[in-house]
Amino acid sequence: MERITMSKFECHRALRVVAAFALAAFASGCSVGDELANVEEGALLYGSITSEDGGALVGVPVRARGQGKNFSVVVYSDNNGNYSFPAWSDLTAGMHSVSIKLPDFEHTSHDAVALSESTSAQADFALVSREPSVEDASASEILAALPGTDHQKMLFAQCSNCHTLQRALRFEYEQEGWEQIIHLMASTRRTSVDFPDSYTYGQKRFVEPLAEYLASIRGPGSSAEIPFELRARPTSEEATSLVITEYDLPRGGEFELYMVRGDARHVWPHDVIVDDQHAYYTDHFSNALGRVDKNTGEAIEMAYPIPPGGGRETNMMPGQVRAGNPGGGSHDIAFDSQGNVMIGMRGATVRYNPNTEQFDNLISGSSMFGIDPNDHLWHPADDGLLVQIDTKTGELTEHTVTVDNSDYGIDTDSQSRTFLNLWRSNVIEVYDPKTAEYTIHEVPSPSSGPRRGEIDDEDNFWTALYYAGRVLRLDPDSGEAKEYPLIPGTEPFDAPYAAPYSLSVDEGNGWVWTNDFNADRLHRIDIETAEATEFMMPGRYQIRDVTVEDGAERPTVWLPSYRPPSQIVKVQVR
Repeated sequence: MERITMSKFECHRALRVVAAFALAAFASGCSVGDELANVEEGALLYGSITSEDGGALVGVPVRARGQGKNFSVVVYSDNNGNYSFPAWSDLTAGMHSVSIKLPDFEHTSHDAVALSESTSAQADFALVSREPSVEDASASEILAALPGTDHQKMLFAQCSNCHTLQRALRFEYEQEGWEQIIHLMASTRRTSVDFPDSYTYGQKRFVEPLAEYLASIRGPGSSAEIPFELRARPTSEEATSLVITEYDLPRGGEFELYMVRGDARHVWPHDVIVDDQHAYYTDHFSNALGRVDKNTGEAIEMAYPIPPGGGRETNMMPGQVRAGNPGGGSHDIAFDSQGNVMIGMRGATVRYNPNTEQFDNLISGSSMFGIDPNDHLWHPADDGLLVQIDTKTGELTEHTVTVDNSDYGIDTDSQSRTFLNLWRSNVIEVYDPKTAEYTIHEVPSPSSGPRRGEIDDEDNFWTALYYAGRVLRLDPDSGEAKEYPLIPGTEPFDAPYAAPYSLSVDEGNGWVWTNDFNADRLHRIDIETAEATEFMMPGRYQIRDVTVEDGAERPTVWLPSYRPPSQIVKVQVR
């Protein structure tokens, strides 16, 4: 048998932990063994969560926030109703507020819990049921409660891109009035044309059907009541294994149910990348790069001037203005081989040097781009062009492809091939600069809307199929395409209307992580077995980017929580 040795400090600490658990077990009538089986050694904080009748509650998020801290740490109760914050989490000694906030229970907290490095603290909760409010419902839950076909609901679901579905359902209009609203939200430029291979609501052929549906459920004199039901909390061992850190941001704001995206009072974090020290994020509606210190949690914003020819307003087309229009701001963000942060916006690229803390500009760019191993940045342009920028010399080269201006996610692989998700055309276009040829790959599920993707170490292209509730792996050499459903047993466009917006490949663990834009859920898919695990997030995250941290000590994913309260979120697996 292998002998385990401990330092004197470790031994004393272990004894204190055992003593604390023994005292708690004596008081509650539980055995010490039962407690220790579910609480990690060295945990600063642990406890149990029960219902009014004393039954254990599983999958409940418990949030701890230190006094004077700008971040919170969240864990989940296990299948015995117990929770603990592991010693390696970002929780530290000091005074904390420990709280539980769920729509179907009264919100509760212990507001003065002292945590010590030497003694584990216990905070138990007995939750009292309450009737959930429609204000707490996700888009997925509202859609499930509404009458109508899956097709009608898939069109209506897209309203949550700019605001909550609750906001739309508070109004009453005849069909003509709803048509005016749709033209405003989608822009008249887009609603005057059709995309036959897309579910995009903002096209000519869907304006009248969607308006007719909205008038049928919220016409004059209709009821605003929505008899929704909450989706069940995931309760598997895997689903409750997360430790989450939520970092507050400058201008983070508070949640407002009826807020339209782009409110200038707040930051709207769109994408996130991480290095050893920091997490960097873009703001969709202002010209600022955000940075979070991974050790202290400190978050700052660094403003930069709009480059000549850059920004959405500079590149606006007639009829393009719409509600929640992201004037200025940026989307994509990536590191080049030198560790510089590259920021994509319409018409230009901004570069930030972390060593000098200075910004400079490239005279061409787009909201989405890819970078090849030679630090060439690739981005689409109008008129079927793909632009190559040598970021070291600034030289531009134009390549002719068939980009149809519906590109969204863009990535470049180790062979300098650029992959473009043409999400309104339901195809993936691959351009190979070595042969000057492009290849069109049709997505197997019709009208599934390939949105944002990533390339794995073997140059397979992965992408989120936004409308179909699936992710896709494409082998560009063989053309083989395989789809993985987020929710096993569901068909494309079925309830609960999962809408994966982005994804990231965890090479070390053989997983793909993605999100459901219509629900506060994160999903993990095993690449080999296709087994899917669903995680309930502890906040109302509206996720537009998913980033795996390569080389982290344990599986780690970073998320930008888009809507206020805007945060950068770190998700770790125990």
